[in-house]
Amino acid sequence: MNPLMTLGLAFSSIIERPLRSILTSLGIIIGVAAVYAMLALGDGAKKKVEESLNSVSARTINVFPDWGRRRTSQSKPRMPFKESDVDEVRNIPGVMAASGELERGVTIANEIGDLSGRLYGVGPDYLLTEDATLILGENITYSDIENSAPVAMISQSIMERLFNNQDPRGETIKVNNVAFTVKGVFKVPTNNWSGSDLDVWAPISIARERIVGGDRFVQNHVRSLKAVGELGADLQLIEREMNVILQRSRGLKSDTPPDYRLVSWRAGREQAAEQTKAISFLLAVMGAISLLVGGVGVMNIMLVSVTERTREIGLRMALGAKKNNIMGQFLTEALLLCIISGIVGLGVGYYMSKLAMDTMDLDLVFSPQVALISFGASLVIGVVFGFLPARRAARLNPIEALRHE
Repeated sequence: MNPLMTLGLAFSSIIERPLRSILTSLGIIIGVAAVYAMLALGDGAKKKVEESLNSVSARTINVFPDWGRRRTSQSKPRMPFKESDVDEVRNIPGVMAASGELERGVTIANEIGDLSGRLYGVGPDYLLTEDATLILGENITYSDIENSAPVAMISQSIMERLFNNQDPRGETIKVNNVAFTVKGVFKVPTNNWSGSDLDVWAPISIARERIVGGDRFVQNHVRSLKAVGELGADLQLIEREMNVILQRSRGLKSDTPPDYRLVSWRAGREQAAEQTKAISFLLAVMGAISLLVGGVGVMNIMLVSVTERTREIGLRMALGAKKNNIMGQFLTEALLLCIISGIVGLGVGYYMSKLAMDTMDLDLVFSPQVALISFGASLVIGVVFGFLPARRAARLNPIEALRHE
């Protein structure tokens, strides 16, 4: 039989029973829509986790003193870190940026008013380690640190509240009554846990001399330090190198518990990535189950159709139709029904997903691969669940079929 004739017969059989065809298609439509939406949601979650793992915060290693741990010799004082530690860490292969930090709560004031905030004594790399954006002006330089220049960078919130959101460059602020000239404005991402709303960044040297104070045991001390690895860098290797540097600098033996802590958030985010993969798999399985239920519906309706059209099948066989022709017609009918349902299901899944994105703030990724997988699943359902009714129709005895009432 001509393939076009087979397709025409299958299409006419579908439209002759519109209500039954629509009800049969609903299972496939819902299944394809569910698979499409679930896969898009899973890909969206995967993309978000990958972006998170590549973010600056995920590649940051923070080092804090851990004075709760006892040193081998109690005669040794509690030592802060040194600027030379920061310089050595910065030179580790794979490190993109490193900076020391001093911190103190302060009062920030000008002619308009005063605020309670925090002063950070930092180096030039601090802008990178905080993943901050320079909105106006210039970053702190090594020259500022060498000369203990009384300059500062302020957060966007301070600019808004003390300068009425006007350009503050060249203006003076007082931090604990110490005058600083504003040279830049920065903005820290809202997801940066270490960033606060009202921050002032100053060269670490003048912060130490005028605001925070020195340390009688360590010259050029820093309270903590942080390093950011390059994209693709081995963070575990960087951590090992940092341990070697700090243990040597602090006079610790290899078997001595360190009096500092290395903190990285990457392990937690990698664990979240694994959980996301598991959730994405479960979502895909749920969609596949919906599609499977729809396929069972197609098979049931096709079996009913074979029963109802037994005399028609017998007549066609008596007129010379072969088993392959009969089987091809019913298989084509099931496949055509699933193709139409698959196309409609993709549309329903897309618009329902877009609605979920707008109302529930979900991240979804609509890719050609997701659409092909969803649509391909409907074709497989058509072939698999259409085969049994088609084979049953092809195996009917023509004489018995003609006698069927």
